[in-house]
Amino acid sequence: MLDLDRSSSTPVYDQIKSGLKGLVAKGRLRPGDEAPSIRGLAASLKVNPNTVARAYRELAEEGFLESRRGGTSVVARSALQLSRDCAAPARQAFLESARRARQAGLSWKELSELIVGLMATEP
Repeated sequence: MLDLDRSSSTPVYDQIKSGLKGLVAKGRLRPGDEAPSIRGLAASLKVNPNTVARAYRELAEEGFLESRRGGTSVVARSALQLSRDCAAPARQAFLESARRARQAGLSWKELSELIVGLMATEP
């Protein structure tokens, strides 16, 4: 469901937040869907449940998740728009990185091969 980059300087809870937002943007989670349980997600990612709880708490504060009775969290109605809003800076960062790569001498073919290679690693 989610992949973590253990070598990244980005905190794990931020990676979890980004991953859940990405699942909504990709249509794998929809508004109204129940989010994975904190314990279940923590077990599958092999992280402390407090790390997942922090990510969920911040997502709730952002209006991305809603807490329900019984301790479950569901994807909020506003989540789709919020995930689109989060994607805009990522697109801009990608474009800037591609510009820098071209200025550094990478060809369009090399950039394309990098992207295709990245796509092959996506679930």
